[in-house]
Amino acid sequence: MSRRFALAAIAALLVPCFLLSASAQDEPPARWDQARGTQYGKELAVACSELKASLSALPAQVEPGAQRAFYQARDDVRLLDHAAKSLATALEAGEGKEEALPRFKRIQMLRRDAEENGRKALIPDDVFAKITPVGVALIKLAPYFR
Repeated sequence: MSRRFALAAIAALLVPCFLLSASAQDEPPARWDQARGTQYGKELAVACSELKASLSALPAQVEPGAQRAFYQARDDVRLLDHAAKSLATALEAGEGKEEALPRFKRIQMLRRDAEENGRKALIPDDVFAKITPVGVALIKLAPYFR
């Protein structure tokens, strides 16, 4: 994937997130729904697991400049996967909004880190496509954690 295409693809994924978050700031938080939060948490865990598996299957980057970013992005996604599984397990066990909020905030931070490092790495299109379900699941969860 060319660097220009990678940046354009990242921008295309982020624009809806920024628009939703900007409009969501004006709205009151969604009423907590344990069943729906658990469902979205499971969706996030599955999406992160699939992204992690795709990145793990890639060979090491050849370009020295992209190599470090690739390893960092892969590690960020590994941590993101772990945090998403932890959130899904906690929600399934009955943890509510306030208890799960620190996990959700950590996931958002890990997503930003992975995005930053992924922007510098050379990631193939088929793996890059696995990022979209992660973003969709986070968009679904976000109104419950405001």
